[in-house]
Amino acid sequence: MESLKRIDIIGCPFDNISFLETAERIKLAICENKYLRIVTANVDFVTKIRRDPVFAKELWGADLVVADGVPILWAATVLGEPLKGRVNGTDLVWKCAEISSEIGCVVALIGAMPGVAQRAADKMQESWPKAKVHAISTPHPLRDESNLRLLENIRAVNAKIVLVALGAPSQERWINAYLQECGANVGIGIGSSFDIICGDKPRAPLWMRDKGLEWLHRLMQEPKRLGKRYFIDDSPFLFQLFLEIFKKRIFGRKTLHAQKKEDIKT
Repeated sequence: MESLKRIDIIGCPFDNISFLETAERIKLAICENKYLRIVTANVDFVTKIRRDPVFAKELWGADLVVADGVPILWAATVLGEPLKGRVNGTDLVWKCAEISSEIGCVVALIGAMPGVAQRAADKMQESWPKAKVHAISTPHPLRDESNLRLLENIRAVNAKIVLVALGAPSQERWINAYLQECGANVGIGIGSSFDIICGDKPRAPLWMRDKGLEWLHRLMQEPKRLGKRYFIDDSPFLFQLFLEIFKKRIFGRKTLHAQKKEDIKT
């Protein structure tokens, strides 16, 4: 596959790729029997890796890190490294069903709360009748013994794409550890996308998504769960962004985060 330009946004990697290009890489990985680990990263990922150097190193080692969030696109633009566009995780899940319909590959859904993945699979199958979508029952918590059964079940359906809803960073670490073992070519961490697809969590209207207000819609739906994440855990993002802009203007394009990236990669 052609190499992509990887952009450093406050220490977090993002590949300069469009949604359609991402879909093409998924199909290519399956057709060429190669492995592709995709991370759908947003502001929460940027703040998480600042507290977790191990997770930071894991992200820099991922095959593909896409921008799942309009604020990331804004940040890239103001830092002088614009991205081609948003690659939304929920849209990518739907796209995998379409790819399955086109080339006949099997898509496996794992994770989420009991019953959610199955209802999401039913919705995907309803929209793309020729697709092959299987929800694989995933125990909670996912311990070694139950994980072995999970891997056996994924292999049994001959899945080529596995969509993992275990929350970050657990879903990314599961893909890193088990993508090859489960027999799939493509692994994607998709967060709460199954909940949105099956209707448990209403998706923001298109105008809110286009204007970067999807977070506000989600906050109104789940104020207790997301209030702390948005206003406390993720609040340093804006401060760090302004600091990064200042560093670029004073010290040039190679910021302290660029140096940190080099340190992580070595």
